[in-house]
Amino acid sequence: MRSLIPTLTKILEKLAAKNFLFYRIMALYYRNVVKEEVTLANIQAGDRVLCIGGGHCPFSGILLHEYTGAHVTILDNDAQCVRVATELIKDLGYTDFIKVIHGDGREIAPTDYTVIHVAVQVSPMEKVFCHLRRGCRLGAKILVRLPRRALNNLYSLGDRSLFCNCCGKVVHSRRNIESTALFIKSGVEYGT
Repeated sequence: MRSLIPTLTKILEKLAAKNFLFYRIMALYYRNVVKEEVTLANIQAGDRVLCIGGGHCPFSGILLHEYTGAHVTILDNDAQCVRVATELIKDLGYTDFIKVIHGDGREIAPTDYTVIHVAVQVSPMEKVFCHLRRGCRLGAKILVRLPRRALNNLYSLGDRSLFCNCCGKVVHSRRNIESTALFIKSGVEYGT
């Protein structure tokens, strides 16, 4: 049951990566969410953005670049997703601005990034988030998408209270994503 929504999302993204019309239709779902996240974190062209959990069709990473002009690195732990997403980025003409790499959010060195975006389906969310906040640079912004409470057991969120002490939040309406929480590493709250 826990993998139901991530599995469905994966199937839809596979289709979108192969069909441009379907890609444009599915991107509509993410447009307002990403616009609100850009505003929340004040993402600028000079930021270096890391998106964890891109999937076959990394809508959020692509839209983050389109809306801000920032360079984006998309990380996914599924090698097939990385191959398909890399082809999509090439087809869209974004290879100079968006890079897709294979890896695990619990192991990546986040120090090169000023903004880190964590998708709602990242698993195990709690461990990935703790690794990122310990390892990121001072002033780095971490955006974490949180599922609706009614859908918690369909995702691998872990201890939801870990995400309550954020610097800001945007609530999304009528989606499986309840909100995006913003954390900014200042050194005090993360013990560095």
